[in-house]
Amino acid sequence: MPDQRVYLDDIYSNEQCQGSVFRAVVMMAHEARFINKQAGQGFIQLTKKPTTIAMYKFKEGKLSMTEKTSNDAPAESANAAAFAPEAEASSPITEISPDVSAQADDAFGM
Repeated sequence: MPDQRVYLDDIYSNEQCQGSVFRAVVMMAHEARFINKQAGQGFIQLTKKPTTIAMYKFKEGKLSMTEKTSNDAPAESANAAAFAPEAEASSPITEISPDVSAQADDAFGM
């Protein structure tokens, strides 16, 4: 039973999670979800719980974490740019178009 634990020493010595407990938990959770999904689709046969397998992989140093960059999520960055404070300052909203006002009235039953 003691081998089914991840100790702080394991986390601090792992270069992938950079000594962060939060990163370690996220890494293991993502791996456990992936393993569970693969088992649910019939690609693998589980002999242990997905979380246990993920913990073993973490302790063996087989898990890694990649950071998302702005190129990974173009839709999110486009939306973020549209709602950025700089965008609001450069083009302030001065009036509401009648179409939007009518749609809002219809939505609230006015």
